[in-house]
Amino acid sequence: MNYKLLVDVAMLAGEIMLQSGAETYRVEDTMSRILQISGFEKTETFVTPTGFFLTLDDASIDTITLVKRVENRATNLSNIYEVNNISRNLCGSEITLEDAYEKLKSIKSKKHYRNYIYYISTILAALSFTVLLGGSWINCLIAGLNGSLTVLTIVEMKRVRINVFIKNMMASILIGINSMLALHLFGDAIQLDILVGGSIMPLLPGVALTNAIRDTLQGDFLSGSARTIEAFISATATAAGVGVGVSIYSFFAGGLL
Repeated sequence: MNYKLLVDVAMLAGEIMLQSGAETYRVEDTMSRILQISGFEKTETFVTPTGFFLTLDDASIDTITLVKRVENRATNLSNIYEVNNISRNLCGSEITLEDAYEKLKSIKSKKHYRNYIYYISTILAALSFTVLLGGSWINCLIAGLNGSLTVLTIVEMKRVRINVFIKNMMASILIGINSMLALHLFGDAIQLDILVGGSIMPLLPGVALTNAIRDTLQGDFLSGSARTIEAFISATATAAGVGVGVSIYSFFAGGLL
């Protein structure tokens, strides 16, 4: 068996799953099952939300240890599902190591949707959540405009490579300013709390918080705590951004009036 290739397969599977938003315990379990194909007594994996370590050791080979840092993380359940399937097929001897490695490389390089699909979905999410919260048609339209401002912020922040927390804050500032402007223009027709609540929904870290709880319940307190802090900071940046936006509008509107 090509043990170097086995380790590469386990590392690539773990990298894809972490980048796709998988829970830490799920990544560890998948990597461990792949490494156990070697039949060695010592196979170790240690995964955190930002990277992992893995070791393959036996008296018959030199110890193989790899460290991988994972910086970009998003949510892609399709990737997690496909990697799990490849892992099961590999462990069941239904595919070879070479096939598994090629399939994993294909998953990593594949783009499921074009960027404009994500952007349109962000706008529709802001609009739809406003509907669910009970907003009127004019609030929904303005929420769609707020979603467009969020998309604009995402595009610009990606261009200058600003982290997600600053991105959330900047988008929320624009949402706060635009919502206050709508309140000034349309008066009582604007349900400010519903409008702001629906507009910031695409920015809230729901998946990160869910994964934090699941990691904690699995006994992985380090990853659970890290994900909880990440979700808390992201939510705080969003809330603070709305407050700053409202304050900026009130300051300048008060000066003009």
